Amino acid sequence: MKKQIIYFFTFLIICFGIPIFFTSPFNQETNEAIANQNQEITQSTYDYKQYKTVKLLHKETKKVEEIGLDEYLYGVVSAEMPASYEEEALKAQAIVARTYTLYKILNNGDKHKEDNAHICDDSTCCQAWISKEDRLEKWKEENRETYWNKIVNAVNNTQGKIVTYEGKPINAFFHANSGGSTEAPVNVWGGSGYP
Repeated sequence: MKKQIIYFFTFLIICFGIPIFFTSPFNQETNEAIANQNQEITQSTYDYKQYKTVKLLHKETKKVEEIGLDEYLYGVVSAEMPASYEEEALKAQAIVARTYTLYKILNNGDKHKEDNAHICDDSTCCQAWISKEDRLEKWKEENRETYWNKIVNAVNNTQGKIVTYEGKPINAFFHANSGGSTEAPVNVWGGSGYP
């Protein structure tokens, strides 16, 4: 009986000890890689003094409005993602929307040049945007304050954070619904493709 107990415990040590031994270094390397990625995103900030306003073309009225970047992002995030989503998802949307906006300002100078605008409020051309008044009107009255505060917090808590590649804002493609699968941008929009 004593031998059986010793064999049983030896078996348990082999079954559970060896996998733990071999996976611990992998988990440590994985955690370090994730930490490095997070550090890279955290360090991808920019000077708010340089890009503190956005010239927004309202497609319906053909009027251009110059508004603060954060105010613009409140309208983008509230138009692109339901405010009922988790705050971390809203923060991710804020970072992507900010990155996309700066990319458009820096790289699409001719797109809305004749209107003297950086970006428009049409989601089929640039990214969706809605004014605070229109957004509040669409929400149930009991949710308005809570939802708006979530949007504002998501933008403010990520202020200055963008995603970069080689020190420049990426063309941050995003979508509301992938339909269960995604595709490389080159296969959708053409071009030479991004790394």
